[in-house]
Amino acid sequence: MRHCVSEARAVYEDYNHGQFSEKLAEWAISMMEVKDAAGRKVKLTPTPAESVMAAMTKIGAKVPESQEYTAWYLFNMARADYPKALTTDVARAHFVDETINDPDCEPTAVLACFRAKMDVMDVPIHWERFL
Repeated sequence: MRHCVSEARAVYEDYNHGQFSEKLAEWAISMMEVKDAAGRKVKLTPTPAESVMAAMTKIGAKVPESQEYTAWYLFNMARADYPKALTTDVARAHFVDETINDPDCEPTAVLACFRAKMDVMDVPIHWERFL
């Protein structure tokens, strides 16, 4: 069964080939939280996109065209969601590389997972903001 897709979402996904745009990645990253030393939730201080691309280059990873902002989102998500498992920029870069270059997964899966996460958390995505 296919869910109803808003016109703005369809336009966004078509134009961005199912990938994060700079604006969408920036918004998604701005909502990420981590726990501080006292165990309180605080906003993640994001790793800039340029630093993520440098980390990817350092490990010899190729980020497919149009997936730079998906890589930026994933790298910061790794910092926020897997702080004990992915403790270094090298480990996070490998995670990004393996995720976006997964041979048995659609390239649009990262955005689909993000949409699902927002749906579960009841956070609306106002697609028209990202067009």
